Amino acid sequence: MDALALTPSPGFSSRFDQTRHIGRRPVTLGAVGQILRWRWRLILGVMLVMLAAGVAASLLIPPRYEGVARVRIMLSNTFAAPADGEQGRPLDQALVNTEVATILSRDVARRVVEQNGLASDGEFVSAALLGANSPQAHSRASEAAITNVLSHLTVEQQDKSYILAIHFQSRSGEKAARIANSFASAYIDNTADLAMSTAARQATTGEAALQRLSAQAEQAAASAAQYKANAGIVQGGAGGTINDQQIGPLAMQLATAQAQAAAARSNVAAAEREIGIGGGDAVAAVLSSSVIADLRRQRTEAESTRAQLSARYGPRFPALMQSNQQIAALDSQIHQEQARIIEGLKNEARAADAQVASLRAQMGALKGEVSANNQAAVKADSLQRSADAATTAYNRLSSSVQSSVQAERSNEPQARMVEQAVVAAHPAFPNRPALIAASLLLGAIMGFAAALVTEGMQSTLRHADDVETLLGVPFIASVPQVSGKIMAQAGYKGASPADTLIARPVSAFSEAFRSIRQTLRGHHSAQGAIIAVSSTLPSEGKTTSALSLARVMAMGGDRVLLIDGDLRRAGLAEATRVDVAHDLVDVISGKAPAHDAITPDIVERLDLLVVREPTFSPVDLFSGTIIKAELNRLRAQYDFIIIDTPPLLGIADARSLAGLADGVLLLVRWGVTPIAAVDAALAGLEKDGSPVIGAVLTMVDPNADAMGGHYYSARYANYYAA
Repeated sequence: MDALALTPSPGFSSRFDQTRHIGRRPVTLGAVGQILRWRWRLILGVMLVMLAAGVAASLLIPPRYEGVARVRIMLSNTFAAPADGEQGRPLDQALVNTEVATILSRDVARRVVEQNGLASDGEFVSAALLGANSPQAHSRASEAAITNVLSHLTVEQQDKSYILAIHFQSRSGEKAARIANSFASAYIDNTADLAMSTAARQATTGEAALQRLSAQAEQAAASAAQYKANAGIVQGGAGGTINDQQIGPLAMQLATAQAQAAAARSNVAAAEREIGIGGGDAVAAVLSSSVIADLRRQRTEAESTRAQLSARYGPRFPALMQSNQQIAALDSQIHQEQARIIEGLKNEARAADAQVASLRAQMGALKGEVSANNQAAVKADSLQRSADAATTAYNRLSSSVQSSVQAERSNEPQARMVEQAVVAAHPAFPNRPALIAASLLLGAIMGFAAALVTEGMQSTLRHADDVETLLGVPFIASVPQVSGKIMAQAGYKGASPADTLIARPVSAFSEAFRSIRQTLRGHHSAQGAIIAVSSTLPSEGKTTSALSLARVMAMGGDRVLLIDGDLRRAGLAEATRVDVAHDLVDVISGKAPAHDAITPDIVERLDLLVVREPTFSPVDLFSGTIIKAELNRLRAQYDFIIIDTPPLLGIADARSLAGLADGVLLLVRWGVTPIAAVDAALAGLEKDGSPVIGAVLTMVDPNADAMGGHYYSARYANYYAA
């Protein structure tokens, strides 16, 4: 037992204190794809059940045929309609809804029932009413037929137009078309009768109203003309009174004059301000004066002459004195010209103010006249509007009355047939292809939902990290499921996954067992380590995994002995196809020594100790001293001794063999073995003190997360192929 330094993981002893909950994983397309692969049988089964239900329903439901007749609503210029015709008129949805309600009315249905004799039709009247022979029964049968006929009738507007489609369903295609056409004809006749009676009433009431409006229009026009004459309101040629036409130009003249006066006053104020500070030369009018410009030029020339004379002669020199007098005279002339210009500006300002005052006086007088005219015009306009309104109402009513008179003389219906119903070749309900397609779609949805529910309720291991989280034991490796195509590469019929290790030594399957070997060698401390390969339940790949692990170890250079400890199945002899004279039972019972029962495998450095045929013994063969002594003797000959044990649950031999081993390698079938069963097996091992090396997931879907997912599996498949 001291050949391996193996200790249970810290989580093993506290396994029952952990919360049994698989953490939520993100829902991805890959996860959905895995669910579809794992649960495709369930999904297909649900789809087939729903398909069968859809086919059965399509065959059992009585067929119903549909007849469709189409009518068009004809707009007319009646008393209640606009007078500008149908062209360009927006869609009147209220009118369409009214006509739909008319078709669905009991009056129209009564016409159809009477015309087609539907009160005695068994499809629309019960047998009890048909069998009765009394006036009351006939009346009830007629009303029942009307009610049932309307329940088979639908009317719909087509594409926001004035075309109505009349649908009628019946067990007979001929009857459905006939009744749909009868409804269209009854509706058209009903519109013609209604239009004639309505037009007659409108014409009678319209003529009386026309006479009243004529008198009102004449009286209103006369009152408006008389008031304008008395008030002296004279209209100008361009609209409005003469005073109204004069006040506009006068206001413009006043505004112009005010602007000019303001500008003149501004110029005067600026000039006076400049003169007050001695800067009269800066006045704009002064600057623009040609006279002042000429005087300044002469002064400049005189200044130049004086400067020359002052430089050569003294102040008493006659020519210099004459030059000073000339400059003084020019300065005087410049000041006089400036004063004259400024005075002219003041005169312009006074003239502009006078013009503004005159225009204001004219405007005031004109406003007074306009105010008086406006007061009178208000009432005149009111009288004129009344006269215009009366005239407009008279003209409209006259046009409507004329249309009503024409409609009264005509019996043209307000609707016409666009398309008659024809006998349908196929029933409208049920639509078998659509029903079957819907059944398939519903089956797919329900199947996927059932797969999700089943997947959510599953209590097996599918992810590597769940092994340590839920079981509390180390996770060692995931062994992929080997396909039949790969097993066929072994070269002979009936090959097992363990045989593919020889034909394909480089594969994901072989690499998984190399990983297990590496883990075991990491715990190796002495020669002859005994490893028990066990599982919780049968059919978890225990024998195949034990043989594969032993072969991988032998191919890696280890001396390995593989012992078949499952006496009741004896699967190792069948898997390796060996025939021996003595087996494990003979060794334990003392009938033969171990070296006579051990036989070599097809892989070098691997020996087998098998069971020839299934054996049952009430005696616990693995609890005696013989097996212990044989194992201790064999330790010196082999690097590893691997024992293929029975399932831990239900077979007592498994726990006895686990007690003989230095460590137990627990196999868990991916997606199949319940977690509760693994828990029970681990509890038994813990109670016996058997050290558990770790857990291995077997028969894993190569595309599952436990193998790295589809993408990584594909990449590694290419790697192994290379």
